[in-house]
Amino acid sequence: MRSARKRQILNLVGISLSALFLYFCFRSLDAESLKKAFLLPRPWWLLGVLALNFSLMAVRSLTWSALLQALARLPFAELFDILHIGYMANNLLPLKAGEFLRASIVAKRKKLPYAQVLTTVGLERFFPGFTLILLLVVVAGFLEVPFWIKTGAYTTGAVLLGVFGMLVLLWNRRPNLEKWKKRHPFFYRIIEFFYHISEASQPLRSPSAFVNLTFLALLGWALQAGMLFCIEAAYQVQIGFFGTLFVLIAINFAVALPSAPSSLGTFEFAAVLAYTYLGLDKATALGIGFYFHFLQAIPITLIGLFYYFRLGIKLKDLEEAEERKVEALP
Repeated sequence: MRSARKRQILNLVGISLSALFLYFCFRSLDAESLKKAFLLPRPWWLLGVLALNFSLMAVRSLTWSALLQALARLPFAELFDILHIGYMANNLLPLKAGEFLRASIVAKRKKLPYAQVLTTVGLERFFPGFTLILLLVVVAGFLEVPFWIKTGAYTTGAVLLGVFGMLVLLWNRRPNLEKWKKRHPFFYRIIEFFYHISEASQPLRSPSAFVNLTFLALLGWALQAGMLFCIEAAYQVQIGFFGTLFVLIAINFAVALPSAPSSLGTFEFAAVLAYTYLGLDKATALGIGFYFHFLQAIPITLIGLFYYFRLGIKLKDLEEAEERKVEALP
């Protein structure tokens, strides 16, 4: 009962924030402005977005595969399918429930500890966050960065630093599970959870693996920047290489906020803030944000639904993911 109530409250907060952000996006735009926002002068550029989005999912699958190697070797095609299912669930369910779903699917199929698989999902997000801050440092050398992006960078950096510090501590002080089970059974489950995190994060101790994962994260950002450039070209907008990176960084810091499924509202609001900061009109900024968002979300959701039914995932798996998501929250 408490879990269900907590889930309802969190969902309500996320949806309320999304509605507020959408209101600010559309406020003061008349019919002529909306027409300008969504009618593209050169729509054929959007085909490039679809191709790059497909490549991006392949890069994410390679990243997850590299992190899972310490636990099990999964075929690339299988991970590619499961990754789409997870992102589909993220787009349809609030608060990133898809991350818990894909961890659950792999854990069940390969008979692996759920906490270890979930750790690899979290680490898959670690490297994009780490490299995003590096990109911001580069962009800051060419553009004035507003305080709200700096705040996002400081917050993200503090979280990532804390995570890495915890991993280093776990690597150097691995708990003796048998000892804890016998002497302190009350704390055993907590210690066991951290033990699984330590086991799943072993690939990060290898410098070559760390460099490889960093490269894949940077490649992912390059593909996303290419997608954004294609949409800007469809609008005949030119803001420069560092301007495009600036917008990409702003959007990705924003989608970390609680929101409705698929980060609806927060995504578009960040795009509007970033583009108008660079001098673009609000209508065009909203249009670019809309196409950038939905040309990623809709194809992934449709492909994810296809694999969901093809692999025979049950509704109860979605419900379990929702429960585990809420249990993981404070």
